[in-house]
Amino acid sequence: MVDNEKIPNKLVLTFNGKKSDIITGIPYKISNEKFYIDDWGGKHGSCFCFTSADHPPENPNYLRQIFVIRGTSCIGKYKILVNGNYMDSWGGNVNDAKLYISSNDNSPKHPCYSRQIWSFYSDSESKEFQLQNEQNNYFLDTFGRGECSQVGFWSTYKRPTDEHYSRQLWKFTQAFDYKLNAVVDNFKYKLSSDIKRQEIKRTLHEDILDNLGSSAEFIQAFNFQEELTNAYTFSFKESLEFISETKLITIIPFIGIEKEFDFKYSFEANEPITTRIKKSYSIAKKVKVPPHSCIKAIGHVDFVENIEIPFEATAEITAIGDRYKKNGKIIKNAKIDSDVVKLFLKENNFQGEIIGFEKNSVLAKVQGTFRGSYVLRTYGKLEDMNLESTVCDEQLENLHI
Repeated sequence: MVDNEKIPNKLVLTFNGKKSDIITGIPYKISNEKFYIDDWGGKHGSCFCFTSADHPPENPNYLRQIFVIRGTSCIGKYKILVNGNYMDSWGGNVNDAKLYISSNDNSPKHPCYSRQIWSFYSDSESKEFQLQNEQNNYFLDTFGRGECSQVGFWSTYKRPTDEHYSRQLWKFTQAFDYKLNAVVDNFKYKLSSDIKRQEIKRTLHEDILDNLGSSAEFIQAFNFQEELTNAYTFSFKESLEFISETKLITIIPFIGIEKEFDFKYSFEANEPITTRIKKSYSIAKKVKVPPHSCIKAIGHVDFVENIEIPFEATAEITAIGDRYKKNGKIIKNAKIDSDVVKLFLKENNFQGEIIGFEKNSVLAKVQGTFRGSYVLRTYGKLEDMNLESTVCDEQLENLHI
């Protein structure tokens, strides 16, 4: 499927050009107080009605209440779809004219195009709007009716101070689950002289290579090996508890090795999460032992313990959820555009600094602390055990492990 089949995810613009907190191309339920707009299983030419039943996804009538907003070529003008059909004024231009279902996607050149075009009015920060139809310039209104009654139009725009203002307020409730993921990379560690670097040396193993009784050189092979545990801990100043999966890609300080860490759970603000990795370290070499000599071969490991370093990094945050094609067909578990990701971050009170956007992601600066206890290096050393032998320092230096 090509991208142009999808309804783009954009913030809906209200009549005065203000960005709202609802998005095109994702599913919503539309309600007024305790009643939901429902297509009631009707076809082309039937009317929308109210129901107090909030159908869950497993209910066979669930899709009768699932609406999606689609932008048009005119800024601030939208079509509203349900079950592949369209909300349509049907040409009604009197008070209490009804809201109809149309199976036709009227083009801009069609004489009935304006019957399917809607503008959003809002006087608050909530997701409640007044909906005006372009064809008759009337507003959707409940007329104070209840269960099974039909949705109608009223000719005048009600202000917040008007008695029946609430009858024209339509709430858009997200009707889908989404999952936010983050890839955090471009780590910049703040290394300074204040960083306490406690470096510890440890002996892995020792072997005695004895050639005292021989006048011939011999070659001795040895293999030092031990399993050690490295511990890496990350914490973030900003809460990432709403993130479903987080991947960290970073160069480990002082050893220059890139590692990836995958977390299937969330980072709460300033709460450390530790990964412990067991790894086998070995030194395997062959050593030439001169005649009449005895050499000790020693395997060492250096590691840091309880290192603590602040960092800055870039988080690329993406979202997966339900979105729609332009014909009203649902796309399950699709990548969602950046406007939606930005809205989700806002709704979750994300405190990181937004530094950029890509088509399906938001880039944010995050800060935190890295802590670790891990191996820096392994190496070998040779020592002459026979003080009377002819092995000199220069020879020992040339006996590479």
